[in-house]
Amino acid sequence: MSEESKRQAPAETPKRGDAAWKAAKQAIANRNEQASKVAREKRQARDDKHAAALRAADKRERAELAKRKP
Repeated sequence: MSEESKRQAPAETPKRGDAAWKAAKQAIANRNEQASKVAREKRQARDDKHAAALRAADKRERAELAKRKP
């Protein structure tokens, strides 16, 4: 084995007390922010698809009405 493979980064000591609480709070905040971002993107995609369907239906309806008009 080479020297480099023997050397390992020291294990991070677990946080205690206030630092652990802050780290947990930050982790939760990060997860919530990510979940909100994903939900916002899904909602936007759904709304865009719905708006496109409404526009297409309106366009079809206008075309039908134009055909009926003498």
